[in-house]
Amino acid sequence: MSRNSLKALLGILTILVVLAGCEDQEVFRGDEASKPYTHLRFQNNPNNFQFAVMSDRTGGARPGVLPAAVDLLNLVRPEFVVNVGDLIEGYAEDEALLKSWWKEIDDELNRLDMPFFFVMGNHDVNLDPSEKVWFERAGADRGYSHFIYKDVLFLLMSTEDPPKNEVTPELSERYERAKSGKASPDEARAIIEDLERWAGKVNISDAQVEYFKKVLDDNPTVRWTFAFMHSPAWAQPDPGNFGTIESLLSDRPYTVFAGHTHTYTYTRRKGRDYITLGMTGALAPANATTGNMDHLAWVTMTDKGPVVSNLLLNGILDKRGAVPTLQGFLLYRPRQITQTGLSLGVRSVPNLRDLGGYETKDGAIVAPGLLYRSNQLSGISPSDMEKLAGLKLKNAYDLRTAAERKVRPEELPPGVNYVVLDVLADSPQAGPAMLEKLMKDPKEANAALGGGKVEEGFRQSYREFVSLPSAKVGFRKLFLALGDKEHLPALFHCTTGKDRTGWAAAAFLTLLGVPREEIVEDYLRSNEYILPAYKKVIDGFEAGGGDPAIPSAILGVKKEYLDAAFDEMQTKYGTIEKYFSEGLGIDAPQQKALQEMYLARP
Repeated sequence: MSRNSLKALLGILTILVVLAGCEDQEVFRGDEASKPYTHLRFQNNPNNFQFAVMSDRTGGARPGVLPAAVDLLNLVRPEFVVNVGDLIEGYAEDEALLKSWWKEIDDELNRLDMPFFFVMGNHDVNLDPSEKVWFERAGADRGYSHFIYKDVLFLLMSTEDPPKNEVTPELSERYERAKSGKASPDEARAIIEDLERWAGKVNISDAQVEYFKKVLDDNPTVRWTFAFMHSPAWAQPDPGNFGTIESLLSDRPYTVFAGHTHTYTYTRRKGRDYITLGMTGALAPANATTGNMDHLAWVTMTDKGPVVSNLLLNGILDKRGAVPTLQGFLLYRPRQITQTGLSLGVRSVPNLRDLGGYETKDGAIVAPGLLYRSNQLSGISPSDMEKLAGLKLKNAYDLRTAAERKVRPEELPPGVNYVVLDVLADSPQAGPAMLEKLMKDPKEANAALGGGKVEEGFRQSYREFVSLPSAKVGFRKLFLALGDKEHLPALFHCTTGKDRTGWAAAAFLTLLGVPREEIVEDYLRSNEYILPAYKKVIDGFEAGGGDPAIPSAILGVKKEYLDAAFDEMQTKYGTIEKYFSEGLGIDAPQQKALQEMYLARP
């Protein structure tokens, strides 16, 4: 081996050693005597990366927002940016005019220090000349494509395939009025909203389906797949061929981003995240809501999957602070998307969460810091007990059975009043409270719980949460106590904090007016915190020959369980208000008092 070859080999080996973390001192050198830090687990995995997603600039672009977004992208420095469509106003047949609009966009985007990927929106491509210009720019006679980055697959879809180019003369005339500035701001927003509703129709050709089928077939083992489209097909009355593409994605982890509505919405669908972005300069809808915001989605791809956050354009400031280019954006109060419903990070109580932060249907916010839900409070480490004490709880309500409390007695910070409310006292099997025992005998569990039996058992247990006399008594006492300010802040829990606690949280949030989809999302989050805590139990069960479907059905939650409780409630009482009044004996004035106590209004 030559000297140069040996030198090259040694260089490669050095890189591999550093990447393996075997020479941390080459990356970090500190003061050996003083160590003012928590740990040295630096977030520098070479497989991790960040990218940004940009939303609609049109229709009705507001000057200055896109240039500010470009400045801020160069400031926060993602590895690349993906747009979800609608960068030019479009709806014109003059090819020269279309090209001049794209030149304006290109001049702005060429200032970016990182790559920018285009997705076709209805304003970008509609009439035939706009399609011709797009194809010339993309170099292919189609509006969809894909790429792979660090073993992650990106699908750039088109919901304008073929484009929708038959806008009515009346709507076209109104749109020209809005663009000319002759319409009032409210009228202009209403016109844009009507046009966007028409343009939201999803067109995905068979050829596009075949293209992505081949892409997915050719890349079956990528670590994640992202799909980008303009119109949120899953939210449309007729999603067209999108359902076929969803079925092609069903056997892999994936995340979907869309735009078009100018309103941020988050949906958990088929066990995946579906996100519709707000705006990056587009005109807000006439019915402005808390989801109307100028922002960038910021995605960090990790070895455990993507972490998504949202960067508000007028909330990202460079070293100069709030410079004039960031002032005056049309920005409404944003939802606390990244905090609401998440674990508080107390390791020995992983399902401890604040029930506050959710938005109701009429725009109020459930006040944070008043009410918490959690799993059992036992086996708590000293440091975690300090965190629990920091919540300054006055009352803790234990929904567990006597047998559960005997095995794992309650542990609380000093001064917290402890209240037992055994909601399953009248249940002969105590459903969710007893099933964990069967996990210790995989073969017995397979016979007793396999073939859907465990799911049916849980559905029955959830119905009992509504109908059992002991459940009515327990939940009545809980909700009445929560209506007394002297008892707050308070916490309620069962064993895993997912079933009895799940129904209590769901019923309470429903009474407060939180939308059902948000409640279901809050409920399903228990899977993120409880299943990892039982990993050894689950692995042992499967190693002993247990059906792998059984542990997740017992130790996790499923939407069908909560649906059974809601169905029982609606069958017996019709509405949540009647469940509280007729089922629990909490009358209308008491319900109103709860709502006034827990809801904050802007």
